[in-house]
Amino acid sequence: MALEVYSRRTPNRLDLAPALAPRCGFVPKEGPLSLFSSWTSGRRDWSGRRLLVASFAILTSGLLAVPAHAQVLYGSIVGVVQDAQGSTIPAATVTIVNKDTTRTQETVSNENGEYTLPNLQPGLYDVKIGLQGFREFVKTNVPVTAGQISRVEAKLEIGSLTETVTVESAAQLLQTDKSDLHTELKSKEIVNLPLNQYRNYQALINLVPGATPASFQNAQTDTPGRSLRTNVNGMDGQSNNTRIDGASSVNIWLPHHAGYVAPAETIDTVNISTNNFDAAAGMAGGAAITLVTKSGTNTVKGSAFYFRNQDELNSKAFFDPVKPNSSLSIGGGTVGGPVVKNKLFYFAGVESNRERNSRFDQYTVPTAKMRNGDFSEVLAVNPKFHLYDPTTGNADGTGRTEFPGAVIPANRIASVAKAIQALYPAPNNAGTNNACRTTCSSRGIRRPFATTTT
Repeated sequence: MALEVYSRRTPNRLDLAPALAPRCGFVPKEGPLSLFSSWTSGRRDWSGRRLLVASFAILTSGLLAVPAHAQVLYGSIVGVVQDAQGSTIPAATVTIVNKDTTRTQETVSNENGEYTLPNLQPGLYDVKIGLQGFREFVKTNVPVTAGQISRVEAKLEIGSLTETVTVESAAQLLQTDKSDLHTELKSKEIVNLPLNQYRNYQALINLVPGATPASFQNAQTDTPGRSLRTNVNGMDGQSNNTRIDGASSVNIWLPHHAGYVAPAETIDTVNISTNNFDAAAGMAGGAAITLVTKSGTNTVKGSAFYFRNQDELNSKAFFDPVKPNSSLSIGGGTVGGPVVKNKLFYFAGVESNRERNSRFDQYTVPTAKMRNGDFSEVLAVNPKFHLYDPTTGNADGTGRTEFPGAVIPANRIASVAKAIQALYPAPNNAGTNNACRTTCSSRGIRRPFATTTT
């Protein structure tokens, strides 16, 4: 006999990449703006509110104007300009060009020959350093990554400014300006390395030294993005902090999970700092994870992807009678390019997850004889089984008589009991009575469950 009762749940999930350039930040509900609201509420007049907001704007603009070496979302290029004898050169012009967007930034070296170009979008840059009376120094393809400092030291040779000395940068620069221990994953690794069934970039945190294997911790209804939890350097998973384009992402109900899991195709860089990270990457005790999504460039580029895992290609579990109906389809695409060349860019991505999960469960249900009040099957397995007539004996339970053969007469079965009994499905599996003592496990029912996500 076989009884299959199919249960289906169809929650929806559609991931939109939060990566339209130019990006916009957001302020948490309890952030500075809400505090301003409370500070300026009540009986104060509007002039007082304007003064407070204006004071805050002046203060923050002054703070933001200070160059910062410790950055979370952006990187920086620093260095010292010297002549051939090692003497520092002040007032040298340093120009950098982003190779993807051709955005140009410029600064000059200070009295010690030092220069700093902060808040740089991750990517490859060409660095040019020049001063009248010296040959122009050019270093190409300098990599800049989120939260890291790229050092470019220049030695200028005497000559005409029209002469150029070009140096090709190494693909990976030596880390000399920061002491943090970090692992960096670029888009190429994220897209090409094996991910889990949901194509979650967090699965690659397994490659980080000191990290435990990432795993699911909660049901799909609680974490539809299927965020993973990992412990780093023995710290609790709740002490990790994930930032997406600079904004902290956390599930406030399940703080050991990231609030949003960006689709793999929309990610440019993931930086996982596990020790000695800067204060700017704070709010973390285990790992400070910085995720930077892709941005548009002067070239129109995009991708399309589709992955499917279906039951026809899967093996049957040993104890299942047949293969359950399960499948997983993930599809989507990305596109990015210029709105105004060299000035304004766009990037967008979409990912769809369509999933159907099935499983077999076993439950205990009455046999056909038990439905008619006949418990002789139980008695045959367990001779100590007793079924007493509740209308006999004393109030304290003594003096009761048993139903002959452990069979309840049909006219003694209440109509309410019959109605409830009718709601139980019939057994479709052999089952056992081995666990019977004063009760019986009866015959088993094998029931498949299915969930569907679209």
